[in-house]
Amino acid sequence: MRNRSLPASPNWYSARCSDVSSSGLLGAGAKNVIYLIEVSATSCRVTGELVGHRELVSGFSFCQHPEQSHICVSSSTDGSIRFWDSNKKTSIRDNAVHQNPVSAVHWSPADKNLVVSGDEKGVVVCHWFHTGDTASFFPEPRTIFCLTCSPHSWKSVGVGYKDGMIVLIDISRKGEVTQRLRGHDNEIHSLAWSPVIGEDALYTRAEEHEATNGVSTGEELGCYLASGSKDQTVRIWSTAKGKGVMTLKLPFLKRRGSAVDPGVKERIWLNVHWPKGRATQLISSCFSGELVMWDLAKTGKQKWSLFGTSSEGQNHSRIVFNMSSVQLQDGQELLISTSMDREIKCWDLNSLSCCWTLPTLGGHVFKLTFSPVGIGCLALGVGDNMIRVWNTLSTQNQHDVRSFWQGIKSKVTALAWHPKKEGSLAFGTDDGKVGIYDVFFSKPPQISSSYHRKTVYTLAWGPPVPPLSFGAEGKQSYSLYSCAGEGVILQHDASRLNEEASDIDKLIRDTNNIQHKLSPHTDLSWKPDGKIVAIGNEDGSINVYQAPSLTLLCSIQQHHKIINTLQWHHDHSSTPELHCLLASGSSNAIVYVHDLHAIIGLRHLLAI
Repeated sequence: MRNRSLPASPNWYSARCSDVSSSGLLGAGAKNVIYLIEVSATSCRVTGELVGHRELVSGFSFCQHPEQSHICVSSSTDGSIRFWDSNKKTSIRDNAVHQNPVSAVHWSPADKNLVVSGDEKGVVVCHWFHTGDTASFFPEPRTIFCLTCSPHSWKSVGVGYKDGMIVLIDISRKGEVTQRLRGHDNEIHSLAWSPVIGEDALYTRAEEHEATNGVSTGEELGCYLASGSKDQTVRIWSTAKGKGVMTLKLPFLKRRGSAVDPGVKERIWLNVHWPKGRATQLISSCFSGELVMWDLAKTGKQKWSLFGTSSEGQNHSRIVFNMSSVQLQDGQELLISTSMDREIKCWDLNSLSCCWTLPTLGGHVFKLTFSPVGIGCLALGVGDNMIRVWNTLSTQNQHDVRSFWQGIKSKVTALAWHPKKEGSLAFGTDDGKVGIYDVFFSKPPQISSSYHRKTVYTLAWGPPVPPLSFGAEGKQSYSLYSCAGEGVILQHDASRLNEEASDIDKLIRDTNNIQHKLSPHTDLSWKPDGKIVAIGNEDGSINVYQAPSLTLLCSIQQHHKIINTLQWHHDHSSTPELHCLLASGSSNAIVYVHDLHAIIGLRHLLAI
């Protein structure tokens, strides 16, 4: 089995932050890194990263010329432009001509050496890859949102601005503005040139268009340009006449598929993509993650077809930011889309059906844990306020991942599967919340009425201790224990989370007749047989207690800094002596293995 990866989520609100090469390699900017992903009609595989930008990647584009299809370029909000070799995964050159955050970059489809970039102050820069030369222009004192180079003439570049203005510039004449296209009244999110030269495709039948044998340049015939704007319209422009010839209003589609968090506010983002060889077919994003194929030659009101109608839940559930397409060697055409829902999807452009979905992660992974009951079921606690549950043994879908967000408003910092009950997953969050999900159902989680004041770092299932253990003798029941940044360990009744949780320090004090102040707790680990619990403390000490009364058996004073993690040896081994090994790790970067055999008393220590 090949290694499988979940990459970081592609960046939001960028006109072109992902692109696919002619050989089927997808590059997607995620934070300050570009992830490289091999794509086919049936699968995808993360193959590497391009690392070098200090700040957010704002744009990415491959060279589309066959001999340089492995060369790509990226832009960043740190003002830099970087050229990369995607085969070697190395930086070729770093360019710092821009003095402001770069908002858009595109490698010219018409010239294998030309890259054009634009920044937030309106400066457009041409970069010549083979010589390293640059030329700067300032066509308009406006904020650039997107730009795109003509596929028919290296001279012509379309630039879209924050205020709704679109200009066409001629870079062979020092960035002179050749056309101003007025009509949108809000941000220009995306521009796409028609793949076909000439402006008669929308007015004559295809046969007549193909029958003309005259050869003319793109400048003489003009070329259609499509634009998508925050004003919720797609417009088709005649670049020869400098005016709009068609306005397409987005359809209001009833949201289908999985529910989304109503607490997350999203703005419209209208991306457009004009696939190669399709003169009258334009793709655009829509309000809630749907993709539509517009038939520009069709008469009547409904000029569009919806992607993903073949089965439920194929569409994105949030707005789509980027689209790019590739034609494979077998002739199949694929569209790749990225979205606010943190999924990368691949579509068949002929059937408009979803080929596969690659889930991505929008934050740090704070916790990974396999289910002890559901084999191969991996839970991830992620900093994007969501839990992922990955069926790693799925043969049909290598990235069979479900996301859980309901009831979670901050980073998921702790997870613990129930040791016996399949599908029961406890979680803790950065804001001190503790809850339990049943991952087999789509209903909201149960939330404990007792909150921690600080981040929950550890969750553990263990036998109940007083007061919950009273009357529980002989029953196989489990309590949920949570340890958080304020140094408190709470015991929650998993069947009655609405009742107040108990602080186990009271039991420890009463049982062991402790009068002094206890060191704040930082971690806990139950021995698999449920008879012993080890508790780590802020002062570096480890206390080992016997359940259910939590009688102190021993204290370990080996670490001198805060205890970050404790773990008992698993009970699968047939060697009884191993069952009494306890591993501990602290902020002093040392892991100790303690042998607590003999009375669960300290006999010897192994330093690693």
